[in-house]
Amino acid sequence: MSGYGSCKRLGVHSQSVSGSVLAGFVIGGAVLGIACDPRWADAVAAAVAAATLGLLGRRPRWRAGFAALALAATSCAWGAAARDRAAAPPLLSWFETVANEGGRLAAPVLASGVIAADAVRVADGVRLAIDVDRVRDARAWRRAPGRVQAHVAGSLALDRVADWTAGRSITVPITLRRPHLLQNFGGPSRRLQILRRPAALTGAIKSAALVEISPGGWPDEAAAYVRRRVRDASTRFIAPRDPQAAAIVTAILIGDRAGLSEDLERRLQEAGTYHVIAISGGNVALLTVLCAAALRLLVRSPRIVAGGTLACVLAYGWIVGGDPSVARAVTAASLYLSMSLMGLRPSALVVLRTAAVILVIANPLTVIDAGAWLSFGATLGIVLYAATWTRLLSAERLAPPLHWLMLLTSATLAAEVMLLPVMAVVFDRVSIAGILLNLVAIPAMAVVQLAGLVTVVAADVWPAATSAAAVLAGEAARLLVASSALVDVWPWLSWRVPPTSLWWVGAYYAAILVATLASGRRRRCCAALAGAVALLVIVTAPGATAAGPRPGRLRITVVDVGQGDAVLVQTPEGRALLVDTGGTPGPFDIGGRVVTPAVWALGTRRLDWLALTHADRDHMGGAVTVLRDLAAHELWEGVPVPPDPERARLWEAARRRRVPWRTVHAGARVELGNVVVEALHPPPPTWERQKVRNDDSVVLRVRYGVVDVWLTGDAGPEFEHRLPPDADAARVRVLKVGHHGSRSSTSAALLDALRPQVAIVSAGRANLFGHPSPDVLARLRAAGAAVFRTDRDGATTVETDGVSLRVRTATGRSWSVAAPGS
Repeated sequence: MSGYGSCKRLGVHSQSVSGSVLAGFVIGGAVLGIACDPRWADAVAAAVAAATLGLLGRRPRWRAGFAALALAATSCAWGAAARDRAAAPPLLSWFETVANEGGRLAAPVLASGVIAADAVRVADGVRLAIDVDRVRDARAWRRAPGRVQAHVAGSLALDRVADWTAGRSITVPITLRRPHLLQNFGGPSRRLQILRRPAALTGAIKSAALVEISPGGWPDEAAAYVRRRVRDASTRFIAPRDPQAAAIVTAILIGDRAGLSEDLERRLQEAGTYHVIAISGGNVALLTVLCAAALRLLVRSPRIVAGGTLACVLAYGWIVGGDPSVARAVTAASLYLSMSLMGLRPSALVVLRTAAVILVIANPLTVIDAGAWLSFGATLGIVLYAATWTRLLSAERLAPPLHWLMLLTSATLAAEVMLLPVMAVVFDRVSIAGILLNLVAIPAMAVVQLAGLVTVVAADVWPAATSAAAVLAGEAARLLVASSALVDVWPWLSWRVPPTSLWWVGAYYAAILVATLASGRRRRCCAALAGAVALLVIVTAPGATAAGPRPGRLRITVVDVGQGDAVLVQTPEGRALLVDTGGTPGPFDIGGRVVTPAVWALGTRRLDWLALTHADRDHMGGAVTVLRDLAAHELWEGVPVPPDPERARLWEAARRRRVPWRTVHAGARVELGNVVVEALHPPPPTWERQKVRNDDSVVLRVRYGVVDVWLTGDAGPEFEHRLPPDADAARVRVLKVGHHGSRSSTSAALLDALRPQVAIVSAGRANLFGHPSPDVLARLRAAGAAVFRTDRDGATTVETDGVSLRVRTATGRSWSVAAPGS
């Protein structure tokens, strides 16, 4: 009875608890089906067996227990089937039979299907998501459903982007390739990446002139018209005053975030207010209230109001598209309105639980969607605690404005309490700034949404209203952005943190559950104290350095960053040097999303030095974020290129953080106990560079005992022709192959001089450059080197005691060598 009494205090009844238990069996079964890799047929057999035992049982409790097990096993089978479909769609299965060894097609194929989402402008072209139905290779058309994320280059694509809208049929020649899955120590598993990938294949379309488009059905065309009208209204009436505000209005109204700058998204994420510009429960709830209020002015029947509002919500969901956050919000709102239409008044917890079950049944992969964890976790926290905490603070006695302010504060705090561990483990970030900033951001979002709707509806109909609404929307958007500056003033409100053990996360939520259901102040206080201890461990990750190299060992790891370079050097004395930070075209933050977590997983929390071989994006694209996350004490570069924009961004970031900037040329060296890091290239420049040159790359040699590790960046003939005369002094050599295995580097002369026992190539799978070159691989084999490739082996680490060394890869491959006579 004590547990029920605690539930009753929170407005939760015994029937709701029973329903939550059943929902837990459905969701838990789906989790097992996806995470534990059972065969769906075995799960079906288990469900049948449990159901049979339940029917044969005589006691009600036995029948109920076996029925619950049958339900969980059925959900497990459904999850396993969804896992198999997502891991190997027909399009991918067809591709595997025709692709070459590099994971791509030698020639374009003709693909036919439907555009899945409106085309998006990117830095060097247009991105298209295509739900392919059929492909035609050299023989005939074949049915092979699956999604492709394609890139269309050229200015003509930018001119036609407005025609490529969701729902339209498309036929186009496309060069397909398998997407590269990054495999790093401590990173997400290959299977999890496969299940979370946005498309089965990626592809390149040579020219927009090759794209054939046919109109979609009238619902798709009507939805596309509304989205175009929103973009047009934002561009015409808001963008002239503030392009950034126009992008925010478009994002809040229709979920199109293509116009948001990378810096703006990062600032809002750090501030904990990014959720307000992604269509979610708040946006749909506001729309629901507006529609219901407007219909209430016209009709009195609650059921007609509910039915009309339901139609508006469903239409909005159709217009905005199938983004998972939209689907979750629209499902919950539609469920509540449908129950209201039937004369029911469901509790928020019932709606939340039922919506979760519906979404998991519709798509079991929802259980591994981090966005779903955030949405349901935040809503659950608000439902369970916001009203209770407001009552405890006696906020009902306050004046209405203060009461609503207190309720909003309680809701924000409740959501943060539920989400802090998820944010720390999934996104490697802890932000408490949102507790304060949501008091500004959420009202600002509501004003943006309301004023933006007026701007769109009144455009070309009521000029005065349009102008006033546009000004109001722009000012509210600017206020939303300006609020994030609090993190700049108080940076301790948001910080990156290495992930910690999931056991601590489980302990935290177990403590919350006990504190919620336990009777007696003493038990609740003990549970709250245990939760606080678990949360402290989660947000500080005190054991993050335990994964460092063993005493007396030098460890050098080539991180898998795709088509790029990032190499971490960890010395026996605990010092750390990171050489390059990878980088990709577009807004993907490889520094924060890949390099920083990889460095943490290897046991390093702070960098002593960050060295950049040269300013190509694939070598320094993640440098700004890495500099901020890992607090490098000093930054190295070789030949400066002042006009380069990437270098200019890094220079400004280093200036703001007062990080010393050091120029490194041939002859520079750092001694760290028995480890010596010396620069072999480049020589001091004789003229100021206006463009980045591969041959200006910094080349470092790391020496420990009789082991040499050469880190050559993208250096080519200019370095290799002036190789130091003592290059053959060491007896055990590791070569990080130059320029990702390009044919212009790693000459026969270099290999004759070094005779490396180990060669590591950092390259992206199925990259457009054909790296590593077959000629280079042949030369390495002829030199007797054991070749490791990040595109196949994932991250590769070399650990040595100065006499022998061992190579390990993220995929499980290993190799050892020792100096002669050791």
